[in-house]
Amino acid sequence: MNDPRFIGDDVIGLPGQNLTDDELALLVAQANGRKPSEIQQDLGFDAFTVTQLERTTRAKLGAGTKPHTMSRAFILGVLAPRALCLLLCIFSINAYHTDGTQRVPKRSRAPITAMNGARSTKSKRDDGPLPDIAALYAQVA
Repeated sequence: MNDPRFIGDDVIGLPGQNLTDDELALLVAQANGRKPSEIQQDLGFDAFTVTQLERTTRAKLGAGTKPHTMSRAFILGVLAPRALCLLLCIFSINAYHTDGTQRVPKRSRAPITAMNGARSTKSKRDDGPLPDIAALYAQVA
């Protein structure tokens, strides 16, 4: 997973669907909008090898065309948007207190009345300083 070919400008390639490292690198390059000539140069393959990798990748993902291959890769979890990975990282950090315990929603003691169909309470908990977003993004990238 530490292979730099799996981390693109827009997407991150995740192992799965029995894809080889070269097939996953090709998917990441295609999802980033790279041209076939650029993919050949970046990955060090000739045109025939790129065509073969496209065919095997398409077959493993059960796709018929290149656009269908991209959509199947996202649906099957082989490709993930970098923005989504960053958000998941932030939310997972925000889900725990600083002492490592998981947050549990507090129940209100105020009864629900017919006039007040929904409860609203303010959180009095101080979560401390916000996490350094740049450092988190660097960990995801």
